[in-house]
Amino acid sequence: MVYKIGLVSTHGTGKSTLAALIAGLLKSRNIEAKYLEEVATEAKELGLPINEQTTLTAQLYILHKHFCNELVYSENRTNHPNYEVITCDRIGFDNYCYLERRLGRNEYALNMVLEHAKLYPYNRIYFLPIINPNIESGSGVRSVNQEFQLEMEQNIHEFLHEQKIDYISLPIPAENDPFREEWTKTIINQTLEDLEAIKRIKFDKRYYF
Repeated sequence: MVYKIGLVSTHGTGKSTLAALIAGLLKSRNIEAKYLEEVATEAKELGLPINEQTTLTAQLYILHKHFCNELVYSENRTNHPNYEVITCDRIGFDNYCYLERRLGRNEYALNMVLEHAKLYPYNRIYFLPIINPNIESGSGVRSVNQEFQLEMEQNIHEFLHEQKIDYISLPIPAENDPFREEWTKTIINQTLEDLEAIKRIKFDKRYYF
């Protein structure tokens, strides 16, 4: 099975940028890697409501599509690109929290999220903190409501704690680290260490930060 990295947090914390960066850095170290984009943007483009006004249909679409994407790239197959590492921009846990916040506890979605994680576990989950309270609208997909952003951060923290899910909290970067290099160093070094243990290999020391 592929080594899976999950990035979780509220919206507007830099998950998409970090996921793409991690995949690129691993590729530069001769490790076949891919990042899976979050599905909310695709849902929005299809006309499904997300953020504060999301619906059950929208959230189930996001969950099912994300899990399908994970499954497609999690197994080695002939005549198909195969990857050693996939980095997920969001995973089922934080996506479910958006559903629960809007619609309340949903046993079907909750069981799907928890069972998926048991059957196809993440090797490492990293929690990204809010850095800049001023959310940039970007393409207009993410909500710019700061109260909503903070509420979702708290909800996701509580969910992970209640479900006893292990994760690594990434620190708030220092002022002299505007590009969050500490995050990439932490994840790359941890991934290399884990792969060495799993595959019983040794990477070039220069691969590490």
